[in-house]
Amino acid sequence: MGTETPSLSGVFRFVARLHTLSRRGMRMALAGQPKCRYGMLQSLYNLIEQHGCDGAIYVSDIARQMHQPMPAISRGLRQMEQDGHIVRETDPKDRRKTLVRITPAGERARKANEQAMNDYFARIMARLTPEELAQMVALKDAFLAAIVAENDALEQDLANRKGDPAHDQDI
Repeated sequence: MGTETPSLSGVFRFVARLHTLSRRGMRMALAGQPKCRYGMLQSLYNLIEQHGCDGAIYVSDIARQMHQPMPAISRGLRQMEQDGHIVRETDPKDRRKTLVRITPAGERARKANEQAMNDYFARIMARLTPEELAQMVALKDAFLAAIVAENDALEQDLANRKGDPAHDQDI
């Protein structure tokens, strides 16, 4: 029996169902944890680890790394600051710049929420046989590699045809 290429709508349905079910489970897994804007706090933590210095990062670097406008970044930071999870401070070396740090309370909330997420996904993975888990990992990596390769090929093709108005369309 041959393998069929899944339809685009089938892939979209799978991704949408995966997204909906995992979000629902994650919300329930976080129900007993300290209230925080976990996604935002975790993203900030990752940015500080990757691009920050001495446990802080410039607001402008956050906006650049997240490809978001400054007003959107400022709104998110204001919410986390009101929650007591971050502090913003003027850079003593350049008073025009603002640094962001995660507070001890923010770090405790982030770690507790991270542990709840790890536990949730560990319980999901425990429901799979070792063979199913190995297949999932292999297929996930292969699927992502195929997407990256196709995107690279498309990017190269677009670069070769730069300026062709038929290819300047928004999705």
